[in-house]
Amino acid sequence: MTVKDEPLERLTNLTFAFLDAEQNGGRRLLTPSWVRDNVAGYSDRGEEASRKMFRRDIGVLRAAGVPIEIVANPEDSGQTGYRLQSEEYSLPELSFTPGEATVLALAGDMGLGRQLAAFARSGWTKLAAAGASRELGTVPVVSMVNDTAHLAPQTLDTLLTACRLGRRIRFSYSRGPVGQVSTRQMDVWGLVNHRDRLYIVGHDTDRDAVRCFRITRVRDIVAAGPASVVRPVDADLQLLVAEALRRGRELVDVRFTAPPGSAGELTGAAEYLGNHSHLLRNVDRDWFVRTAAAHAPQVIVTEPDDIRRSVIETLSASASCHGAGAVLPGEETP
Repeated sequence: MTVKDEPLERLTNLTFAFLDAEQNGGRRLLTPSWVRDNVAGYSDRGEEASRKMFRRDIGVLRAAGVPIEIVANPEDSGQTGYRLQSEEYSLPELSFTPGEATVLALAGDMGLGRQLAAFARSGWTKLAAAGASRELGTVPVVSMVNDTAHLAPQTLDTLLTACRLGRRIRFSYSRGPVGQVSTRQMDVWGLVNHRDRLYIVGHDTDRDAVRCFRITRVRDIVAAGPASVVRPVDADLQLLVAEALRRGRELVDVRFTAPPGSAGELTGAAEYLGNHSHLLRNVDRDWFVRTAAAHAPQVIVTEPDDIRRSVIETLSASASCHGAGAVLPGEETP
């Protein structure tokens, strides 16, 4: 059975009383008599004993860093007033660059995943929850179902160390699940999250050019000595990945509807138009068709028509494979 810690409870109650007085704007000053009548832990003592305990508790809170000042009480000159200096007590707002916010979101997401569950006990998740979201609106959305679920802690450590120290890495790479495996070397510059897919970016020493590799396509990553080509100071890694993916792919603008709280993978990266309608610009056509089909029937494509037809065809093919007879979005019921 847990032992009740009365002094701690009393100090906690007193702290919240000061916070409430400051934030609600009604009573900003606390007096010993008011505390005795209204704060749990003081009323069971006599007036003088309660006053001494209150002053002692004020000293404890000050020693703990709670800025409480003594001020004249305009309502009762016979009693001293105590006030919380909120400007000194409140922590400053957390502010992160888009790159820092991406790392925090990535780390927090990993801390909740399978392989990196131990990270959830670290300060990463606390930092992300405390304020990283203030800057996450300008960076790609990180969701639970993404490449980070397949990233082992040792691999992440190797990559981050290489990025920080300017090192070269060597790894095995395959263009697909059944593709031929080749050994590649890269002077790694950074990790980039793009539409819930994680890429390593840097200078490919075998091709003598900037390349990006999706993390799920590589394995056996090891350090391979110092880098020979360092990251240019003006290099935008996010843009490098976007341009690399744009080459050889069809990018489209798509309008779709989705109810609130659904299809976060799509709505989180889209512009909200109102009335449950969203607009995604410059999105990979194949990726969108697959993702929209996965979120059916919540997601309904309104335009362009060819994308709408492709989503319906994808759903029809899936229904045929599984012998399903459900009505697909856009079809009339019999």
